[in-house]
Amino acid sequence: MRAKPDLIPDCDVHGEPMVQDECPASLLGLEGSRDLLIWRCTRSGCGRYFHGTVGYRDAGSSAVVNTGAPKCAREGAFLVVQGALGVRICPVAGCHTVQKIQAPATAKWHAREAESRAAVAARD
Repeated sequence: MRAKPDLIPDCDVHGEPMVQDECPASLLGLEGSRDLLIWRCTRSGCGRYFHGTVGYRDAGSSAVVNTGAPKCAREGAFLVVQGALGVRICPVAGCHTVQKIQAPATAKWHAREAESRAAVAARD
């Protein structure tokens, strides 16, 4: 399965772009001792990460629980949040599956973006 090039997941809690990082599987509560490439949230105190085999999870929790992230019906891949667009999309190249995110979460993301822009403008 080939991933879409240049696709950067957003945190499913904050709606902000995640960064790619390398982390031992054992620290994430996953089997094995190898290092995994994951996408993690950059927000201070947030333990959310995305890995293609488990979807979105929280590394800060002692209990590793799948939050029920939806999967693509066509490809079986966990859908990736794109907060600015208000959708989850399939990360598999060639798949066009898109699922709208509930309006309240999208509204919160946009409100936070507006607050951030206002704070930056006030400092300038």
